[in-house]
Amino acid sequence: MTSASLAYKAIFFDMGGVVVGSPFQGISEYEKENGLPPNYINVAITRAGHQGAFQRLERGEVDIFDFYEDFTKELSDPINVSAYEQYCARRGKVFDKSLKTLKIDGRALFHQMMRESLRVVPAMLYAVQQLKASGKYKVAALTNNFLYPTDERGLAEEAALLASVQAKYPSDIFLGLDELKQQFHHYIESAKLGLRKPDPAIFYKACEIAGVQPQEVVFLDDIGQNLKAAKQCGLTTIRVELGQAEKAVAELERVLGGTVKLTKQHKL
Repeated sequence: MTSASLAYKAIFFDMGGVVVGSPFQGISEYEKENGLPPNYINVAITRAGHQGAFQRLERGEVDIFDFYEDFTKELSDPINVSAYEQYCARRGKVFDKSLKTLKIDGRALFHQMMRESLRVVPAMLYAVQQLKASGKYKVAALTNNFLYPTDERGLAEEAALLASVQAKYPSDIFLGLDELKQQFHHYIESAKLGLRKPDPAIFYKACEIAGVQPQEVVFLDDIGQNLKAAKQCGLTTIRVELGQAEKAVAELERVLGGTVKLTKQHKL
């Protein structure tokens, strides 16, 4: 146990790409299945900026069904082709000059993203469970998320998505949202706060909710922008690379000075 580890009082976990599968994997699959060039959709989402459909959904500012319509329009905007050309130029990638405006189904894409992000990552879930059971740390989820409407139409849409997840991944570990939330002391959601990562305000608010100071928190996320913002706020950060959950858990165990054993393979 190191003296530094004694200073930490809370561990914050991102959800998609950390505790559950990455929506970026869903985006990649959609691009492959529909003949889109790699990262075209991510470029389009980023181009939309702070007031983009996806960003507004995660702040709880737009209904899911209005989001589907706005997301489709946004991703199918001709300006995305020139934005992608600029992206290729910056990255030294070859741009296909025959690329024309692409029609993207926002609802189909979103469902593909959510199918990936509802599967539990066993190694990370085990770490969450061990930390909570130890009683030594406050364990919180800090997630950019969205909320389904609670009317009949919204509930039917949510049920359809969950059914498609279980049909596609029948052997994978799946937890319902209520059960997933129970794994944490705090489940902090962007759509309920009206704030989303990487806005520094959400990190300070999360610390307030957990009753800790930023320097007392270790934060795990898979997105560089979020980690950079968290670090600037004073949190200690660990990046979770795609498919490298065990490596990130081992790093968390090291940062905490071995106060809790986190790396044992867990069978649910």
